[in-house]
Amino acid sequence: MVMLITGLALFLGMHSVSLIPGLRALFARAIGEGGYKLIYTVLSVVGLALIIFGKIQAHPTPNLYYPEEWTRTLALFAIPLSLILLAAAYTPSHIRKVLRHPMLLAVFIWSGTHLMANGEQASVVLFASFFAWSGLSLIAAYIRGGGKPAPKGWGGDVTAIVAGALVSAIFARLHPILFGVDIIG
Repeated sequence: MVMLITGLALFLGMHSVSLIPGLRALFARAIGEGGYKLIYTVLSVVGLALIIFGKIQAHPTPNLYYPEEWTRTLALFAIPLSLILLAAAYTPSHIRKVLRHPMLLAVFIWSGTHLMANGEQASVVLFASFFAWSGLSLIAAYIRGGGKPAPKGWGGDVTAIVAGALVSAIFARLHPILFGVDIIG
């Protein structure tokens, strides 16, 4: 679990720099914009790798709770929604215009539904960390304000929905192979 927790600290720590006003600018001034981006990228990639390998290494850990069956059904419907929101973060869409922070909402939904559906200790640490981080980041982002202009047409929305649905279908097939858990059954 040490590797998993270290990975979470690195990955979420780097992604939390913007939660403290002025901290990112301070780092960028101290080491330069390029240096900051390089360190951000390297620590994020290392953190993500440690999260993945730490979760694999930690398996199996004891169950902290035994989720109800309906939580898996909820995840079955919520995860495609989160993948649509993730795609909407990268397309000029009305979804992005209205929600303003679809990627953070995607992580919040993904981690929250996985947290409800998984009671095993390493999973709880993983998903609770992302759930707490995305919740705090959403609050901070909405307080900061901002937003994107409304796009012309609905192409970005259609792209987000199709891409999210397609990735959902792919993950449904790969989930048992990658994570050892069949999403249906």
